[in-house]
Amino acid sequence: MTRVAMVTLLVVFCAALIVEAKSLHKNKRNSESFRLKRGLPYGWEKKFDAKINGFIYINHVTGETRSSPPTHGSSGTGPAPVQVSAREQGSCKPGWRYAFNFCYYISAFADIQSHSGAQAACKQQGGELFWSQFVFESFFLKKTLQTVKTSTHFFWTNGEKHNGKWDWGTGHPAFTNPKWTSGQPDGSGTCLAVYTHTGFFDDQPCETQYNYVCKTKA
Repeated sequence: MTRVAMVTLLVVFCAALIVEAKSLHKNKRNSESFRLKRGLPYGWEKKFDAKINGFIYINHVTGETRSSPPTHGSSGTGPAPVQVSAREQGSCKPGWRYAFNFCYYISAFADIQSHSGAQAACKQQGGELFWSQFVFESFFLKKTLQTVKTSTHFFWTNGEKHNGKWDWGTGHPAFTNPKWTSGQPDGSGTCLAVYTHTGFFDDQPCETQYNYVCKTKA
């Protein structure tokens, strides 16, 4: 092989490496952007600001603007707690909502936990982390959360992935006919959350802190 041919081949190889590196960086950047967009706490939006030629984060509840991503639960002054009416409470204890012969407890605006932390919190409340017996339960919660604001876009359920299969835990119905958010599960985690804007399921890293919903028999 001539020297010119060797140099040409080397140039082509280097160019291919550069293109591949740019592609990987772009994919990583897009993935991170999507993660931040999905994971922003309640009230926050990521927007491009032409004045600074970069992204800013705006809270539509408080009017706060910042240059760095907000953490879960950091939403300035959260909305005032919404009291559970006597009609909503039904036969449940104070702070819980009655529906479908069950009682549901929604964690306070700033009460966010990891998956294991949420399980422990529900146990302390006298219930279990939310598990779905009926498809429409998560949609009931979606509608309820339109009034009862939480600081995260997801809430934890009791669902976990064991040996490659999802389940609700011992003593609960089989995990069947799940309604997944588009593109999910994507393998990002082994704990199950509900995306509050749709009522659909999403796999999430268990250590992430989200609001949570507890459930117990009425």
